[in-house]
Amino acid sequence: MCLGFLTPFIRAHAVSEIQDCAIAVDATYYLQQFIDVPDLEPLLPALGGQTGIQGRLSADLDQWKAHGVTPFFVFDGQSMTGQDEVTVKRGIDVLEKSDYAWDIYFNGQANEAVVAFGRNSSMSRII
Repeated sequence: MCLGFLTPFIRAHAVSEIQDCAIAVDATYYLQQFIDVPDLEPLLPALGGQTGIQGRLSADLDQWKAHGVTPFFVFDGQSMTGQDEVTVKRGIDVLEKSDYAWDIYFNGQANEAVVAFGRNSSMSRII
């Protein structure tokens, strides 16, 4: 979802400003923030995704709890017509790129494999 027009209105605030409130959290967007960090770990796709996600989630939940914030995670609904085909096509593309990265790794080209895995950061979204 593109909400670029809202950028001028987005500000960081202390969690204490929403103390004792309930908030709705877009679960897909929230979880994607943990995954979209390819610069930090180029081998993220090879590892099968984020390895420290549980600790990061727990830290956020603890922070909200400490301030009396009740999060309601809102998940995406059913796929729209045609969306399944797009997802399958993207998945096949990601698998082909991953196979290539593993092939060059097994051929002794470790540095090139790291670069190939890093270019394929979308793999962790499919897994």
